[in-house]
Amino acid sequence: MNEGTPGAMIDVALFRLRRIWSRPLRARRAEEPQRPVHMSNVMVVHAVHKLSLDVPEVTVGAVAEQLDVDPSTASRLVNDAIGAGFVEREESAVDARRARLVLSERGRRVLEVVVRHRRTYLDGLMADWDEQDREIFARLLARFADAAIARPASPANLDRLIAETLAETPAPG
Repeated sequence: MNEGTPGAMIDVALFRLRRIWSRPLRARRAEEPQRPVHMSNVMVVHAVHKLSLDVPEVTVGAVAEQLDVDPSTASRLVNDAIGAGFVEREESAVDARRARLVLSERGRRVLEVVVRHRRTYLDGLMADWDEQDREIFARLLARFADAAIARPASPANLDRLIAETLAETPAPG
């Protein structure tokens, strides 16, 4: 594997960032106290907020699609967020058989604090960068994210490649 290509460097960086990004919202050791907000709650709060900007009513199904999880997982995550007081379930104005999800006041406050914290943290990471570098990085990262959304990776293709590799490699033992 060529680790010096831009793709390899981005892959390693994204892997490291994903682990670092979720760390502030989860206990790292058994002896640490539980955090008041779990990453899954923040993910649901973000999903409900984002979807509420784009669709008339946010449903569990829409949250599942936004988070790229199956509906049963989304239902559990939404129920956890409701139990924590971040999201409320209201009667749908469109279809009485379903519920719509809205952020509670507590959820809105948590969203504001989390976003402000992340942006302050990011500004601090780039504090010694000149303004032009910050703007270029922001533009390129947004462009990269847009491309990833427009052309998502194929899990079926990855599954096929792994199966082929495992078929070629003898099992241990």
